[in-house]
Amino acid sequence: MGLPEHTSLAAVRDGRLEGFAVLRPARTGSRIGPLYAASPEVAHALVTGLAATAPGVPVILDVPDVNGSAVEVVERLGLKPVFACARMYTGPVPDIDLAGVYAASTIELG
Repeated sequence: MGLPEHTSLAAVRDGRLEGFAVLRPARTGSRIGPLYAASPEVAHALVTGLAATAPGVPVILDVPDVNGSAVEVVERLGLKPVFACARMYTGPVPDIDLAGVYAASTIELG
């Protein structure tokens, strides 16, 4: 099953996956997420690569503010926050590689 309005990119170096991201339609513009990257440089390349596939369309990312590198990447791109949300857990905080998460799939799913 394909998703014709979605665009995916992967960053591969020396045969190793260094990052991946998906651009999909949103209510207004397009949304990037998930976005996972091994470094800020890879994240930057994925965001700019996906944004180039949607010229003239607003691009939205749900960036986890606990990842300072992710915040720096979107600030360097000139993106501005439009809202904030808090992630809350009923039990222990899951063991997630937050350093690699540059954009959540959705704020509802993480």
